[in-house]
Amino acid sequence: MSAKKDFSTSGGNLILNDLEGKTKGSTSGGNISLDNSRDDLDLTTSGGNIDAQNSSGNITINTSGGSIRLDNLKGTINAGTSGGNIRGNSVEGDLSASTSGGNISLDKLNCSLKTSTSGGNIDVSMNGLGKFVSIHNSAGKVNLQIPKNIGVDLKLSAMKISTGTMENFKGNLNKEEINGALNGGGIPVTVDAGGGKINLEFN
Repeated sequence: MSAKKDFSTSGGNLILNDLEGKTKGSTSGGNISLDNSRDDLDLTTSGGNIDAQNSSGNITINTSGGSIRLDNLKGTINAGTSGGNIRGNSVEGDLSASTSGGNISLDKLNCSLKTSTSGGNIDVSMNGLGKFVSIHNSAGKVNLQIPKNIGVDLKLSAMKISTGTMENFKGNLNKEEINGALNGGGIPVTVDAGGGKINLEFN
């Protein structure tokens, strides 16, 4: 199904499958499910959950209180929730994911990443890096796993930082701050955990 489409409901669920073109969908309280779609997708719910999978393009999804699940997506992905959790798996391209209070768990990423939460924990595992990695958490834990032997510019700050082996690091390194170049530097990796903890590992 192609061309421009608009879907809306006051309280029911939206199940969207095999869509192309410019798509805008909204519901005041129901859940949204997106599968096997592409191009320009804009989905909003005031309180339900959003499940987006097997899709590509410019994808924007927002919920005021529900959780978000992202699975097998490619393109420019913007996902936001005011209080729910965000889970993601196998995302390529550019990903922006934020929640005001929930947890964030992202696995098998190969993308540029900007993610944040004000109250939960953040777990990120990256198979490949895009142009940058930016992670912000006001108080919770941040667990980040990135590929080894890749050049990155690290800028980490937290109440406590622990890392895997960093043999080719030049810069400042202590339990509360890391600022310097790893493997000659390159892709900026910025993590601010505020009063929380950072655990950086390499795969």
